Amino acid sequence: MALPTIGQSRLIADQLDAVVARLSPRSIAIIGCAGGNGLDGLAGANVDRVVGVDIHPGYVDEARRRYEGRIPGLELYVADIQDAPSLFEPVDLLYVALVLEYVDVDRAMNVLWQHCKPDGVLAVVSQLPHEKIAEVSPSPYASLAKLAPVMHLVAPEELRLRAQRAGFHPSQSDILFSPAGKRFSLDIFRRGDGPRRIAEL
Repeated sequence: MALPTIGQSRLIADQLDAVVARLSPRSIAIIGCAGGNGLDGLAGANVDRVVGVDIHPGYVDEARRRYEGRIPGLELYVADIQDAPSLFEPVDLLYVALVLEYVDVDRAMNVLWQHCKPDGVLAVVSQLPHEKIAEVSPSPYASLAKLAPVMHLVAPEELRLRAQRAGFHPSQSDILFSPAGKRFSLDIFRRGDGPRRIAEL
């Protein structure tokens, strides 16, 4: 994702920086932290607690190697966000970038709600479909092609409905573009009092 022709990792990190600057959270959880993308901007930031979660142990080990000691209060966990109802103490900001495309959105949203403080924020970066650009960008790394069969883009209206069903209230939505021309959305939600009963899709 860091290839110049793709640029998704930079976009993810930049949006995290922007959300943190706008909201000034005291605690943050990055869901799908990989090897620590976005943590650079938090080193030295006015944040008391930073949590990173990824399903891949190797990525979490890399994030720990790079940032342990540089970011006070750093917590790193290997977990599947679909099945971790009590993984860490709730935070002010949950940042979820290019993760919901690979999980059961309803299950993940329910877990996210439980890890978000009352009136906390969920920020989601999602990839949007493009008529001419493949969902998984061509690259020299053949292993990335394996993602295509398990990747399912989530339409913005579907994301908002599922977030509301879990107890999040839509607050803001913006369209983003990567250097490669891919379209993404940044959706901001506020945590409400609890899950709402909304008709099934």
